[in-house]
Amino acid sequence: MNTQRIYLVKHGETEENLQGIHQGRAVGGRLSERGRADIRWVGACLAAAGVTVDQLLVSPMSRCRESAELLTAALAPADVRVDERLAAKDSGHLGGQPRELAAAEAARHGVPIHRLRTPGGESSEDVQTRYVDLWDEVCSGERRTTVLVGHGGGIACLLLWLTGNGFDRYLQHVPGSAGVTCVEIGGPVPRVRLMNVSPADLPVFLHSRTAR
Repeated sequence: MNTQRIYLVKHGETEENLQGIHQGRAVGGRLSERGRADIRWVGACLAAAGVTVDQLLVSPMSRCRESAELLTAALAPADVRVDERLAAKDSGHLGGQPRELAAAEAARHGVPIHRLRTPGGESSEDVQTRYVDLWDEVCSGERRTTVLVGHGGGIACLLLWLTGNGFDRYLQHVPGSAGVTCVEIGGPVPRVRLMNVSPADLPVFLHSRTAR
């Protein structure tokens, strides 16, 4: 089996992040100045490390598409496509509202926050299911290097599944602005080479050749 490397990149920080707003699918989001700088730096670091991207799959949300455009300028992937499975969590009426409302809503319904499903929306477990579905599809393909540009919540859900952790460890797996994870596929189990590395720390990790 050929070795594949899959990079998970969270979109850059948004103006809504700075305001403490839970965006979900209700708010497309606009990258902040820091968010744009972080994504540009990630693209430059990966390019300088000689990472050749065969395909880049991106969430349909504007904050991810803007991030993908900046990465594409640096990495020139052979194939760039939107994949709905990378979309932000559908939080129903909680989308576009202050973040703390979700915890209050979960407490009111007496359920763990990862199982909270608003009317017409989805839970974090639902998000995990579609991220894992896409992951399995990518792993079964023949592309050597894939970049997935998604959301902090979705990436955290996928990392929990990859590392065998439960949702009680969710917050420890949420990446920051433009956080980068690299997973190597080709052995008996996926090998996490980088996990949620910040843009500032990325050159050190790439210099060690762990993700090349």
